[in-house]
Amino acid sequence: MFGRRKDDDQFVGLVVDDTERRIIVRALADLRDKQRMENKNFDFLDSLIIKVCDAPIQNRSGYERT
Repeated sequence: MFGRRKDDDQFVGLVVDDTERRIIVRALADLRDKQRMENKNFDFLDSLIIKVCDAPIQNRSGYERT
């Protein structure tokens, strides 16, 4: 189902900086490794890690709160 979606699926967008993106990828990789060690399914985590890594980078414009 990668790259396609059903009509009832919803997209959720997150705005994160580079550090936050790295934290998300590391956490997903750690969870994947834990699932692998417990002989559980981890294929969905691999595809999710790829989605996070390949997510488009948007230029920030407009008002930015610090």
